[in-house]
Amino acid sequence: MQKNILITGASGFIGSFLVEEAIRRGYRVFAGIRSSSSRKYLTDPAIHFLELDMSDTASMTQILTDAVNTHGAFDYVVHAAGITKSLHLSEYYEVNVASTERLVTVLQQEKLLREKFVFVSSLASYGPGTGRNPITALSTPNPITAYGRSKREAENLLYKQTDLPFLIINPTAVYGPRDKDFLFVLQTVQQKLELYVGSREQLLSFVHVMDLVKAIFLATESPLVQQNFLVSDLANYSTAEMNRIIKQQLGVSTFALTVPGWIAVTAAVMSEAVGNLRGKVPLLNRERLKEFRASNWAAACTELEQLGYQPDFDLEKGLADTISWYRTAGLLK
Repeated sequence: MQKNILITGASGFIGSFLVEEAIRRGYRVFAGIRSSSSRKYLTDPAIHFLELDMSDTASMTQILTDAVNTHGAFDYVVHAAGITKSLHLSEYYEVNVASTERLVTVLQQEKLLREKFVFVSSLASYGPGTGRNPITALSTPNPITAYGRSKREAENLLYKQTDLPFLIINPTAVYGPRDKDFLFVLQTVQQKLELYVGSREQLLSFVHVMDLVKAIFLATESPLVQQNFLVSDLANYSTAEMNRIIKQQLGVSTFALTVPGWIAVTAAVMSEAVGNLRGKVPLLNRERLKEFRASNWAAACTELEQLGYQPDFDLEKGLADTISWYRTAGLLK
């Protein structure tokens, strides 16, 4: 019997790949999108689109119950909708916490979920690691940004739902085709400039979007519930090593520049001011700067490894794939 899966945030970077993988696995796929969302990467005719206003409980209830009355309950709901940046800190709470609570309430009250709710969170909900020790699923959370705190609050909300079978996915920095956030780093290196904010020995971890999708389905289809899964490519890198790999992939040499903290803060404040005038969230802001300056974003993925998770992409192979896509899309020379 074909299983039903609802994927929220389906038009987004991660969500669009989740939809493709769910179709490949034979699910009946319901793509939760906003009415204004692009469907550029959602072209398969098998997709059932649900235009969800997650700020409106009544509307969401009607749309979800109509789908379930026609096709049966959702076996899985993968909640990938959310925001990673905003001009207004209060928006993190509204989108990442309140909307999650409304969705869970509708699913439970209307009995729309058959098996499992999967929340796509972030390593930011844990905050940086202590010393040189990697962050683990059992680490004490200490998020340092409004985004991280909103994701942690949503996770805490789920843990209070004693009758809800759920899993929480905590990916580290996600990159790959269709992503735009990593593009600036590559463009900067291509301009022969290698920037550091803080130590060159900052510990970092990454996961290619296809490995993240594989990990999400591996955890979703497992019998496990009520726990967190950290996701990376199972390796940790220094900032200097990351830049070495990027330079190698782009075939360039660079001038390395370490930006003093006070200059970075000043630049972030000025960038925010310009962003506010334009009504757009700048790449560099004081919230993001906190992450750039933290010394340890290494991750350990013990729980996933116990399920047999093995990534297909290390950073070198993953960046080659991503750079190829950027070039084909005309975003990188």
